[in-house]
Amino acid sequence: MMITSRQLEAFRAIMAHGTVTAAAERLGVSQPAVSKILAGLEHEIGYPLFTRIKRRLAPTSEARLLEQEVARLYHSLERVTEVAREIRERQIGDLLIYSTPALGRSVLPDVMATFMKRHAKAHIVFQVRSSTYINQKMVDQQIDLGFSMMPFEHPAMVTEELSRAASVCVLPGGHRLARRKVIRPVDLRGERFLSFPLDGRMRHLIDAAFEQERIERQLQIDVYSSADACALAARGLGVSIVDPFTARDYLDAGIAVVPFEPRIRYHFRAMRPRHRKPSRLADAFLDAVKVHMKAKGWSG
Repeated sequence: MMITSRQLEAFRAIMAHGTVTAAAERLGVSQPAVSKILAGLEHEIGYPLFTRIKRRLAPTSEARLLEQEVARLYHSLERVTEVAREIRERQIGDLLIYSTPALGRSVLPDVMATFMKRHAKAHIVFQVRSSTYINQKMVDQQIDLGFSMMPFEHPAMVTEELSRAASVCVLPGGHRLARRKVIRPVDLRGERFLSFPLDGRMRHLIDAAFEQERIERQLQIDVYSSADACALAARGLGVSIVDPFTARDYLDAGIAVVPFEPRIRYHFRAMRPRHRKPSRLADAFLDAVKVHMKAKGWSG
């Protein structure tokens, strides 16, 4: 048994309008054509669907049962059409996004707040991870978008620089250096310094700036991220050198933020898997990040 879509259309039209003539007008075909299609359907299924009462066709009980299934089928088709439209308009889809803390705890949450208003049906998995972890997931083609400030090139990924920024010094609000226009390593001699993990690139760059001028600090507390450093600085536990994005988010927490020299550059990058075709939703999210950073004066 093979029922065609044309037969279902004719059956549905007759059920809705009650006559072959009205069904033919609805379908834009001749009355004999509809009668032939109906006859073919009844022959295919092996039982009559209508009885003629005067000029109208009265559906049999079998026809009413069949109508329920046909209605469900058309509802499913309409849903498929709706989903296809939403995909085209980038309203739905799945996104797996990983970011290092610098963007993942400051810029990207702001972007996501706006993005979800425009893409309310999207499903996003967003995680803050280390650069090493993100790079490996990207090489394995397991995530849609990655954001990091660590330089890393691999044939399996495509990278794009989003922003460059210079480091800043964060201090407790009432610190003796809080009103300085710029802070240099010599100014932090003997200060309790909030450092990053020993195996991190930023730790090496920051340590090098102090070692070059032979400045000693009190290295008592190690933290994982700029956000951690800012949170501890706000509580008077020390000073640190961090990215400006995170520092801005902690101004209301009671820290002071002062430019640091020599400048330590942060290069924020977006990464995409080379061997997976980017989804329209991933394109939309990356565009939203760029628009946000440009509006804040952080792009380029």
